[in-house]
Amino acid sequence: AEYNNNYKLLLIVSFMSNFFNDTLKDSESLFVDEDALDPEYIPLKIPFRENEQQYIADSIKPLLQKRAGKNLLITGSPGIGKTLAVKHVLREMEEKGIDEETYPFYINCWQKDSAHKIILDMCEQLKYRFTMNKTTEQLVSEISKIINKKSSVIVLDEADHLSIESSSILYSLLENISKKSIFLVTNNKEFLAKLDARIRSRLTPEMLEFRPYNLNETNEILKQRVQYAFVPGIFNEEAIKDIAEKTYQIADIRTGIFLLRESGNIAERKLQRKITQEHTKQAIERLAEVKSENQEEAIEEQNKLIELLKQNPGKSIKEIHRIYDPQLSYRTFLRKVKKLEEDKKE
Repeated sequence: AEYNNNYKLLLIVSFMSNFFNDTLKDSESLFVDEDALDPEYIPLKIPFRENEQQYIADSIKPLLQKRAGKNLLITGSPGIGKTLAVKHVLREMEEKGIDEETYPFYINCWQKDSAHKIILDMCEQLKYRFTMNKTTEQLVSEISKIINKKSSVIVLDEADHLSIESSSILYSLLENISKKSIFLVTNNKEFLAKLDARIRSRLTPEMLEFRPYNLNETNEILKQRVQYAFVPGIFNEEAIKDIAEKTYQIADIRTGIFLLRESGNIAERKLQRKITQEHTKQAIERLAEVKSENQEEAIEEQNKLIELLKQNPGKSIKEIHRIYDPQLSYRTFLRKVKKLEEDKKE
């Protein structure tokens, strides 16, 4: 009887031990570096973009010989590594000390959507503080004197978010800065055609088009991020393939990175030590919810604007802008109104 009781106890302990081995403790995590799943994260290597990075680097090389660099129009659909490749080259410039001979500027035109904001951003990157009460033209003139002591690489990301008026900053940069390479990064291949003819004639960029990743490349990129972000061996290979297939369908690596993070979060909430296909299935379902939520928010915002325009027929656009959201830049507000008008035409 004593033997049987001991045997039963051993079985219970063994069962409980296995059960708790599969359960995360409060102090444990499936992630070793969650930053690796951040959209702004720049990995040490960017697979399958070596040729594009070399092209970007070759466009900068003449600057190191005190000559003018090449200007580039970098195009391709969202989420296929355009920004990542450019930032990787800029980081390599810094690591190799090239930034001591060349000023690297990176400006996101989604955030800095006017000529003045772009110049203020460049002033900040130069640590030039004398910006108060100065016009855009005055600031261009003053920082050009600093920049022209070296050469410069100027990256305008999301360049298609520049209005026709604010794109005049390109003309100012082209005219006032001597040895330079200007890279315009955009999802819109036709962006160049919308620019003023004087800008196009001075810019004369070469086009660098990023092709979409194929399924195998998508899978390898996501496996690389798994290695960076998670504890080794906890992410099921088939689960990664499921995410890769969904990412390939959407053709946006950022979607895959979101699904990796969400799968890990789901597994952690369930206190499980392995990320399985069940977790990735739930993450993919969550993706559809997020897209639906974003779409609903966009529709709600559009309806708010329509209602505001109806209620204020005698007010100017500037007055309506102040009622709508005075913190929102006027140019961004105008784009919203223009988009609303275009949607109504359709």
